[in-house]
Amino acid sequence: MQNRALEMEVFVSIVEAGSFSAAARFFSMSPSAVSKLVTRLEKRLGVQLVVRSTRSFRLTSEGADFYKTSRAIVQEIAEAEAKIARKAEAVGGLLKVSTNLPFGTHVLSPLVVRFLDENPGMRIELEFSDESVDLIAEKTDIAIRTGVLRDSSLRSRRLLGSPRHIVASPDYLSRHGEPTRPEELRQHACLTFGGRPHLNTWQFKDPADGASVHIDVGGRLVVNNGESMRHFALQGAGIARLSAFHISGDLTEGRLVRLLVPWDAGETEPISAIYSAQTHVPQRIRRFLDFLGRSI
Repeated sequence: MQNRALEMEVFVSIVEAGSFSAAARFFSMSPSAVSKLVTRLEKRLGVQLVVRSTRSFRLTSEGADFYKTSRAIVQEIAEAEAKIARKAEAVGGLLKVSTNLPFGTHVLSPLVVRFLDENPGMRIELEFSDESVDLIAEKTDIAIRTGVLRDSSLRSRRLLGSPRHIVASPDYLSRHGEPTRPEELRQHACLTFGGRPHLNTWQFKDPADGASVHIDVGGRLVVNNGESMRHFALQGAGIARLSAFHISGDLTEGRLVRLLVPWDAGETEPISAIYSAQTHVPQRIRRFLDFLGRSI
């Protein structure tokens, strides 16, 4: 298939530069290659475009018409490319972001306000959901999720690793006492997640010998998101395991108390921003990811 746009560009360059050799230098081609290109173009069109002599050339009337049309097309192509390039570099437009409820509520929401203040040309559609999201089908630019990422077809950027803490409210502890060893959790009301059994196995580290200890916890109250778990923990409904980013204010204000601190295994919850593996990531996505990287 012929590259007709290139043929037109070369032909316009020959006319405007005044020689085949000047056009050849501009396109990093040999003069003979430029001459063959014009010959091939004339053969396909079925007309003579250029009358050549040893040191010069002149356009035929068909060549002049072709030059005029080609020049207009080449200019339109250049303007179209420049327009797209300007749009790609401009930080503006709509950014659709999906985030789980705890991170969105306690970390992302305040940052979004600041980001919009710093980027007046942008809009953000923020969706709170703990469910997995199909970025392409749901036209989502960025999804922020916790835990190990399993979809290798997506790009990701690690935002932070948040320590997990075992906590309860002072009210719960006053009524049920404080566990001093992980196995005592089996006698307590622990708040658990439905549909994600791996989150209901809590890891500890024996302070005496460093051995790993895993306890499968259970209770009478099962929830499907971390924010609900935090709410019920604050109400004294049971013992919970929650990320530090989620409950740092509650710990500071004494609304929740850390438990089994000597047995802390140092477990962290990875939090990442995921986005489609595009060849060229739009500027609005890059800007938001860079902002999160600086701010969290």
